[in-house]
Amino acid sequence: MTSRESFLLMWGAEVEATKRVLGAVPDKNADWRPHPKSRSALELTAFVAGHAPVLAMLMDTGEIRGGPAPTPGSIREAAGVFTALLPRVDQALKSMDEKTWDTKMTTLYGPKGEVWQSLPMGGMVWSTLFDLIHHRGQLSTYIRPMGGKVPSIYGPSADDPGN
Repeated sequence: MTSRESFLLMWGAEVEATKRVLGAVPDKNADWRPHPKSRSALELTAFVAGHAPVLAMLMDTGEIRGGPAPTPGSIREAAGVFTALLPRVDQALKSMDEKTWDTKMTTLYGPKGEVWQSLPMGGMVWSTLFDLIHHRGQLSTYIRPMGGKVPSIYGPSADDPGN
């Protein structure tokens, strides 16, 4: 199995877990944060959901360039960004050839245009997935204190026995 084929297997499972977490964040108390330095629930939901547009940008241009995105009006609106772009991301991932995955160099730029990372496409896609998983984990810790129920991610939670 190639790295790309392994990624596609993992991507499918991680997308489903991410949709469950995004769907479990209560829309009330969108300004809630566990600490003054932490992102608000709305900001973190938007950041997690923003990984789908980032992957779409990466596969379209070979670059990830970011900047402040407009703040969504609600948790649901923020979460919708992720699901809206999934078909485009899935199609790009499935149609990418192995040579592009293994050899096309890509670049992640910081907010001031500085190069933060350069990797072959596959490495950058994996790195983006790992970042998504990390921040999704952060977001999952917001759910219960906000009054929601934590969904099953890799197995049962105290609120969801999983499937």
